[in-house]
Amino acid sequence: MTVTQKLFAVMALSLVSAVSWAQGKVVVLDPTAAVMGTAAAKAKFDKLQKSAEFAAAKAKLDGLTADIKALQAEYQKNKSVWSAEQIAEKEKKLQSLGQDYQFQGKKLQSEQQALMQQVMQELGPKLEAAVKQLVESENISMIVDAKSVMMAKPENDLTPKVTELLNKAK
Repeated sequence: MTVTQKLFAVMALSLVSAVSWAQGKVVVLDPTAAVMGTAAAKAKFDKLQKSAEFAAAKAKLDGLTADIKALQAEYQKNKSVWSAEQIAEKEKKLQSLGQDYQFQGKKLQSEQQALMQQVMQELGPKLEAAVKQLVESENISMIVDAKSVMMAKPENDLTPKVTELLNKAK
């Protein structure tokens, strides 16, 4: 056994023994999913998506998508019969449409991210209280971020329980 393998084995055994000696259980939690799964968060996102500004930006993005697809199809179909100038013109138009698409996509994404941050700030204290309540009531000794875990059994995922408590919190 190499030194690295021995060190890894010792670390693995240490982790296993530390977890086995733990007083409570180890669970995973995705705080963002817990908050975004609440009725309050869903209502805010529905309101955003139904707003005139968001709907107009989404429609523009959808229109750009259709324009890009149509121009790409036309380009593939007629490229062999177009002159070099026509090809250059269509490529320039495709590039321009692509830039517009990226701009509109980033605009929509930034609006959604801003709302997500607002919801996380509003529900942050309630999230903390819900987690503390569950830690005590379920004898939890460690919570690991669900995004950092490769695999966890559904019964070890605290996220749905936190969402449920957030929905009940006033």
